[in-house]
Amino acid sequence: MLNWKKMAMGLFVLGQFGIMSNSFSASATSETQAVKKYDSLNTAAQDYAKVLQEIANYSSREMSKSINPDIDKYVSKSNNPTIKKQWEDATTMLLEPYVVSVYKVNEKGNDGEVVFLIKGYDENALNKYLGDNAKKYILKIDDSKDEIELDIDAYIKLEYDYLSKTPKVNLATSTVKFEKGSDNKWQVVEEK
Repeated sequence: MLNWKKMAMGLFVLGQFGIMSNSFSASATSETQAVKKYDSLNTAAQDYAKVLQEIANYSSREMSKSINPDIDKYVSKSNNPTIKKQWEDATTMLLEPYVVSVYKVNEKGNDGEVVFLIKGYDENALNKYLGDNAKKYILKIDDSKDEIELDIDAYIKLEYDYLSKTPKVNLATSTVKFEKGSDNKWQVVEEK
């Protein structure tokens, strides 16, 4: 499972997007990079939402290559295509948990501001759901050996059902400032 630390790191990356956007437009030592320009602030907003989402999900994927390597091994040996598909989908949903959308576009003359809404899974709610429904996948507990026997297929189905049916929750917002240049095109504001 992704934990809150990993989610917080992903959100930290999102929060730093304003700073990182400078890296897209800042001057290199001996050459300048062009700042992407847009005909409309709405077009810029949609493009940046895609970038923010990819940045957030990339950091999440990089922090955790697998949700559970032991289940990965079990599933790879399984002859059940449904379980394989559900595990693959659940893993993807947890490794790429963020959806970024344009929440608000504020255009005032040559100044613009876009507020992005970041949604993701409520990890605490997922963990509570799995805990509350443990009797559906825990077959046997041997306290003397600190061992738990699981029905992995039931666990995968339970997790998959939760993730595929539960809407993502609002996690954060991020604001990016834009300006309209003399060429009447919108571009991200470079921080100085």
